Amino acid sequence: MEIAKDVPNISAKHEGGEITVEEKREHPSNIIEYFLTKQEILDNNLMDALQTSYLDKHHSVNLTAQALIKSGIGVIAAQNLH
Repeated sequence: MEIAKDVPNISAKHEGGEITVEEKREHPSNIIEYFLTKQEILDNNLMDALQTSYLDKHHSVNLTAQALIKSGIGVIAAQNLH
């Protein structure tokens, strides 16, 4: 948060959920799985796990935004990235 107060236009990128959440997952997020084909996901029955990881990532983004706002740092969500 200290750096974010002094750096204009800082951005945050999240690739997974909170560490304390990820540690407890039977199937923690794995960036390599971003590159699986739909068929590989279906063949390996990964859709539910990948959906959970995706939702965990968004939860982390929201926690970051809340922490920034609580610290008095304005937040503007990027509208057209995803």
